[in-house]
Amino acid sequence: MNWIDRMVEYVSPAAAVRRAYARMSLNMARSYDAGKVGRRTAGWHATNGSANAEIAPQLSRIRARGRDIVRNNEYGRSAIRALVANTIGDGITVKSPDNGLWEAWCDQCDYDGQLNFNGLLELAVRHRYTDGEVLIRLHHTGLYEGLSVPLQLQVLEADHLDTSKTGELDNGHFVIAGVEFDRSGRRCAYWIFQTHPGEIAGMSWKNGMDSIRVAARYILHYYRKERASQVRGMSELAVALMRLRDVADYEQAELVRKKIEACFAVFIRSDNGGLNVGQQGKTASGQRTETLAPGMITRIDNADAIEFASPSQSGGYEGYTNTQLHAIAAGTGVMYSQMTGDLSKFNYSSYRAGLVEFRQIINAEQWLALVPMLINPICWAWQKSAILSGALRGKPSRMSVTMPKKAWVDPVKDVMAAKEAQRAGMKSVSESIRELGGDPDAVLAEIIAERQQYADAGILFDSDAAVSERLIKITDVMKTEDS
Repeated sequence: MNWIDRMVEYVSPAAAVRRAYARMSLNMARSYDAGKVGRRTAGWHATNGSANAEIAPQLSRIRARGRDIVRNNEYGRSAIRALVANTIGDGITVKSPDNGLWEAWCDQCDYDGQLNFNGLLELAVRHRYTDGEVLIRLHHTGLYEGLSVPLQLQVLEADHLDTSKTGELDNGHFVIAGVEFDRSGRRCAYWIFQTHPGEIAGMSWKNGMDSIRVAARYILHYYRKERASQVRGMSELAVALMRLRDVADYEQAELVRKKIEACFAVFIRSDNGGLNVGQQGKTASGQRTETLAPGMITRIDNADAIEFASPSQSGGYEGYTNTQLHAIAAGTGVMYSQMTGDLSKFNYSSYRAGLVEFRQIINAEQWLALVPMLINPICWAWQKSAILSGALRGKPSRMSVTMPKKAWVDPVKDVMAAKEAQRAGMKSVSESIRELGGDPDAVLAEIIAERQQYADAGILFDSDAAVSERLIKITDVMKTEDS
């Protein structure tokens, strides 16, 4: 403690305590290299703004660039395709109190009349990964429209959400990037453009460009929440966008370099300045042109020397590309082999280990975001509409959800592993079926019905014969003991 601290302590003990606390905090911060200020951290600018302060200003630009990458970059498109395919697969199975009514509605649920329920989910998931978020609007229709349940779903791109709508309202509510919150901090409404702001000329102005307020109970907002204060979602490609663009530019530059080198096949040197190389021509304005083509050789009279071009070797191309593609795969959350199709560096064990971790990421997306943000609210809204319309009786209850089937790497090994776990009492048959995306009740009912049909026809399988032999042996033993 120096003389200044002693003086402050004498005049104001409370101020002295604050000074001591600040000094202690500073010393603690300096104990971490990342918290120090110096040459190594020069240029490292980081903020402590809220998630919305960091995301909102860049939402539109990153969303547009992500879409551009998916349209024009093979690796970006492949990454999104892998994420969507593993999240939705061939469809998610939902069991309701009345499966017949649910299945009939699944074919009628699209407000645009083009997709079924799983088709809408795939579209929503694709927007979620590419754009970072997606909206689904609930339309409660009339009974006269002939729907089994008077409810339809409309998928809206994130562009429909008025990001510019931010600030406090006259009623005391506040809006953050188009999402309105009441005084208690709960979502109560969304500010929606009726038509897409980027629609073709004429259509976007039909109903005006002013956003309308839609109550939150009619809007489902699906995105991955990574910070507690986060209101809007960010594209899954955001981290890797720069690398995806750099790889594309690097490959284009390499291609142009090779094309230029191919045009210079032979050089013929001469002191005659009036001689030309290449095919001669003139433009419309009369300017003389010379054209070189790959592999072209031109003879020039009185040539003094002829030199053959030796194209330079492309050093480090493969190493650089592979490094960047591995980083891109890590940034997008997919496996390198899924994004590139390159399986040359994998064996069964390494591929399976990577696949297990990838499936854990997909499971987290399915059960921690997709189900609570989309599927469960849709199921509740469907049951309420069905009960109010008289199509369903009872009270709304939780509907079971089964994720799509997961493809095996080696079916024999996976089945044997599941079989041994079941025999050891570590896993039930139902759990094994659910892990593969099946419904245990449906599988059991199908097996019972099928076995009964074969038994009636007098057809036995190997498993049936083995069971019969064991039963016969047991019966014989019992008879012997009785005698």
